Amino acid sequence: MTGEPGPGAAPPGYASNSRRWRCWRPTIAAVLTFGFGLLVLVAVASVLWVVLGTAQKNAVTLLRDRADFTVASLIDQIAIHLGAARSQSEFLAEMIGRNEIAAEVRDNLADGLLGALAAAPQVTGIGYFSMEGWSLRVGRGKYGVLRIFDPQEPDPAVRQLVEDLPSGASSEWGGVFWVESLNQPHLAVSTPVMRDGRRLAVISSVVSVQALSNYVDDFELQTGLHAFILYGRDRVLAHSSLIDNVRSLGLGQGKPLPGLSEVADPLLASIWDDDKKPLQMLEDFGGSLLGHRREIGGETVYYLYRVIGGYGPRQLYMGVYVSDSELVTTELDRVTLAGWIGFAILVLALFIAVMLGRSIARPLRDLAGAARAISTFDFRRVPPAKGSVFRELDSAAQAFNAMLAGLRWFETYVPRSLVLRLIRLGEDGVESEERQVTVMFTDIVGFTTASQQLTPHGTADFLNHHFGLLAAEIESSGGTLDKYMGDAVMAFWGAPDDQPDHADRACSAALAIAAALEVDNIARAAKGQSPIRLRIGLHSGPAIVGNIGAPGRVNYTLIGDTVNLANRLEAFGKEAAPDSAGGETGAVVILMSAATRAGLQPSRRVEDLGTHQMRGHIGAIGVFRLLG
Repeated sequence: MTGEPGPGAAPPGYASNSRRWRCWRPTIAAVLTFGFGLLVLVAVASVLWVVLGTAQKNAVTLLRDRADFTVASLIDQIAIHLGAARSQSEFLAEMIGRNEIAAEVRDNLADGLLGALAAAPQVTGIGYFSMEGWSLRVGRGKYGVLRIFDPQEPDPAVRQLVEDLPSGASSEWGGVFWVESLNQPHLAVSTPVMRDGRRLAVISSVVSVQALSNYVDDFELQTGLHAFILYGRDRVLAHSSLIDNVRSLGLGQGKPLPGLSEVADPLLASIWDDDKKPLQMLEDFGGSLLGHRREIGGETVYYLYRVIGGYGPRQLYMGVYVSDSELVTTELDRVTLAGWIGFAILVLALFIAVMLGRSIARPLRDLAGAARAISTFDFRRVPPAKGSVFRELDSAAQAFNAMLAGLRWFETYVPRSLVLRLIRLGEDGVESEERQVTVMFTDIVGFTTASQQLTPHGTADFLNHHFGLLAAEIESSGGTLDKYMGDAVMAFWGAPDDQPDHADRACSAALAIAAALEVDNIARAAKGQSPIRLRIGLHSGPAIVGNIGAPGRVNYTLIGDTVNLANRLEAFGKEAAPDSAGGETGAVVILMSAATRAGLQPSRRVEDLGTHQMRGHIGAIGVFRLLG
């Protein structure tokens, strides 16, 4: 490397060449002002010319594409809305079939049905109907309150209902029916409960179809097309006029859905009249989109739809219609709007170019400042680089932010204090060597049982908070937090820095952890939570310290019998102090070996627990309990 310029050195002659080029180079602001303005002028004029010249030609194609998208979206909404009922029925049938929900225990069955109902807001009710004729049903009241219908005696009508259902093992949708208590039409899906090839019962889920009219109304606002869903060819399942007009149509048990002529939409009512004609736009389109056109009142109305099965005994016709006057007006309005937008862009182009030229230096300054901030290794405080309209600057900002994100993850998994110490020590600091260290192991008493009462998110929050308390005290005493193992922590003192008082530092950290945990337990008690009890094991001795691992995945850690003994001492706390209480350390029991005791200050208060044999270690060792 000698004789070569460093990373920050300029090559010979660079300064004079830079001055010579700077004399005649145009400024970025000037290039943006004239070049960008001219490009915008040409681009906007070209786009406007193309749009104005082809708007009428593309109108029919746009209608077809919009209609196809709208119909496909309606189908997706149907699948989402009605699919929830089917999914819950099949889930319950499978759970009961595998006896994971004991249908014979009414309370267990009720809990399962209520849980499935709560998880699917669009489902109105779920029922269990056995082959013997007894049933258990849960449903929503008028105001969303869950209700349970639990007849105590078998009902012949229920038995007949189950026997009349298809004999297959798959789910089946029934027809639309009216729910008087909710004043709405509904669909029901039934799923057989099978066990050992034999039908035990049927799970039936009921879902309201009223929300489908809201979906249709939303699509009309978004696309400008009139949307509909027909149940068969003569009944209207969803239409914008059905949102607030159900009572006036006289719907009920005998007529859950209105006919085509009963909705306030004469164009939809005449969809199947005999004078319909085929659509040329669909001949080369392919796919499942169908349609025709009709001449009504001197203008052409286009109907486009798809036929969908699988939701009961009748097919669903989902589609849209639009008149040619609406289509042309909509497209011309969009062209006019595009013209005004283009004119505004043209007027503002020079002003925007000048502003971009003046602000081009700002992201460069920010990028340089952020790069300097990285040298502190406090990556959380480094601001991300701002993007730019220029590709090179934006790429540089993205690359910097990607690097910063990686460094932040690096900081998450590798302690910053350890990295700073290793950098200070240089390459010699990571070479594997034998050092005198003190190793700490911690473990939460009864965590395995307590975690079973927590959600996964709650468990993660609890452990993150607990580890934060421990890490703060370990690092403040100069220790290195090696790793987390479940609810346990491993840390050590005496490496990479040479710390002759490593044993005393470890004990100080253990006592600080006990004090922090005592404060935290007070806060937990105020919330009605049980206190946390902790075991800590400390052992001092020789260990191999350095970079250990496979190529590409190396950890700065330590290995040896010292590590094992520290872990055994932590586990020995179960026998030495089974209640994990007492002394000034409160809910924390701190055990140490005689080797660690020998390295403490005389002022430390300890209790001699005698000599004990540790599993996996030859010979007994002296065990002490740290009190203060």
